[in-house]
Parts: sequence; C-alpha cells; structure tokens
Amino acid sequence: MVKFIKDKLRRPYHLLRHSISAKPTLNFDYDTLPLIDKDVSIDEVLKRFDVPTDTPYNIKEKLEFWRENGYVVLENVLPKNWLDMFWDEVEDTIENHDKHTATGLVYQFNNQKATPLKNIPKELLKGIGARINDYHNTSIAAKRIMTHRHIVTFLKAALAPEITAFQSLVFKYSSQQPTHQDFPWVTSSIPSHLAAAWIPCEDVHADSGPLFYYPGSHKIPKFNFGRTGMLYKDGVSLFNPVQFSEYLDKTCKEHGIEKKVLLIKKGDILIWHGGLAHGGSVINNPEMTRKSFVCHYSTVEAQPKHRYEFEKNSSETSYYNGVAIYKDPTNPTGEDVVTGGRDWVE
Repeated sequence: MVKFIKDKLRRPYHLLRHSISAKPTLNFDYDTLPLIDKDVSIDEVLKRFDVPTDTPYNIKEKLEFWRENGYVVLENVLPKNWLDMFWDEVEDTIENHDKHTATGLVYQFNNQKATPLKNIPKELLKGIGARINDYHNTSIAAKRIMTHRHIVTFLKAALAPEITAFQSLVFKYSSQQPTHQDFPWVTSSIPSHLAAAWIPCEDVHADSGPLFYYPGSHKIPKFNFGRTGMLYKDGVSLFNPVQFSEYLDKTCKEHGIEKKVLLIKKGDILIWHGGLAHGGSVINNPEMTRKSFVCHYSTVEAQPKHRYEFEKNSSETSYYNGVAIYKDPTNPTGEDVVTGGRDWVE
C-alpha cells in the first residue's frame, strides 16, 4: 500500500518541484559548443583544416548559411549510381530479411520496439511506418555514402576535424514524424556536438510526405523535459514528445520562423544542425515513396565509442575518409555482411 501511494505521488511531486525551481527553457553549454556556434569568424573556423581543392561548393558561404539557418543543402554532390546501387541493396535486404540480424522498427508492431529484421514480416518492412536501424553497420555501401568526401569536408568544419558517423536510418516512405529536434534522442556526452544528413535516394515529390523544417530554429531556447533537462528519457522525463513538439511549433511561431518543405533531388544532401526543428510531412499519396538514408554524426570527443558499448572503454573502429565508424557490439556478426559497395569508384 505504501509503495502504491509513493508511486501515485511521485509524478505530482516532481512536477511541483519542477514548477517551483526549474528553468522553463535551457541552452547548450557555450564552452562546449562547436566553433561554428561560437562568436568567432568563419575564417577562424576554417583555419583548423585544409579544404580539399575538389570541393564543389563554396564552403565559407555554406558555413555562413549554416550559422544563420541551421542547415545547408549541398547540390549534386553524391554519385547517383551509388544511390541506385545502395537502394538495390536495401530492397534485397528487405526481400531476404530472414538472413539479417540488423534491427528495424515498424509502427504498431512489437510495441514499436527495435526488432531483428528476420523477425519482422516482409510485408510490414515494405510498408509505410517501417525503418531499418543503423544500416551502416550492415552495409559497406552505406558506410561509403555517409562518409563521402564532400559530406565530410562540411562536417569537419561544422563540428570538428575528428568526427564519427554513429547512427543511421533507412526509410522507404515518409516518417510523418511530428516536429522534433534530434539531440534529446540521438545523444552523446556533449549534446551540441550533433549533425545529421538526409540523403534522398530519389527525387522528392510534394505528395510523398517531404521533410519539413524551421530555418533558424537551432537558436531557440531548448525545451526542459523535467528531471532529465534537455534530453528525453522514457519513464523518467516529466514531459513527453507530444508536448515537446507542441513547444517547438509554438516557439517557432512566436519567433516568426516559418515552416519550410524540402524538395530536393537524388544526388543532393541536406545537412542539419542537431538543434534544427524538423519533421516528416503527411503522405498525401500513399503510392509515392520517399526513399531516404538518414545519418547522424558527432565528434569523437563527444562520442568516443559505440553508444551500446558499456563494458569496454573503446570500440572496434573502422575509418572511411577519416571518419570513425564503430562496430556494433550487440550485433558483431552482422557487420559489413552486405559488401557491394567495397569496390565502388566515382
């Protein structure tokens, strides 16, 4: 009986404490911010490394745009044939899912928990609401795409010279996900050390549920989840993802930030700041796919090993274009089992 009463009172108690003493909003620690987010010149940021001579965009202009808006689009920087071959691999992985130990997540299946692909019915993996988790651990092609030199050049400037690609998702259809920021969920020891790439594997159509975003929203005050601060932890945080989404939409409106929709083409890349508010639009035409590969990056300083590595101080690491990629300790036999990208050339 005593335990029941304590359980009933625990949440009201923490809500009361939060309302009395907690700050309503938070911000990243200035001292740990990437250099681009500090009050320094772009030229100072670029002093840290040599920009490759074959970079097909003006990196100074892109960094200035990033600083103001929290995202950039790099146009026509990825080989389209790589993306076609990559998606063929994805389709083959789904078709032969019973051979794969990588995990996926499907809406309204297994309580929306990460589940080995071999245990998810094929028809669900092919449908709306499905995603493949951390496909870069399965596929060499995925590793090569997410660390393409033109992506790496920008990320080294936006984050730090030593970076890691540490998480990825594959979608065949729009996620239709409400407005959110990535850093409360895709976490590292330094929350501000986060960037993401959205890589379309086909031209994006307005009716396919394109990604939407709020330019400049990386600068708004950060939501306080209560007890867990800026980061979200299921069952511990006082406030939930729906409240977080409502806060972002409301705050962006208050700051005069208009929602934009992303319609880019295969070969282009969207890179966004970990604090950019974004989401997936509703699918107007369920026959239309929105094939995409989403990748998350951090600094080696903030993410020195695999996020599931709890027993060791380091992870087995491979390097692609100087980017650290950690082997998944929970699925070691599934690493690089799809090898088609090994011999790719541009």
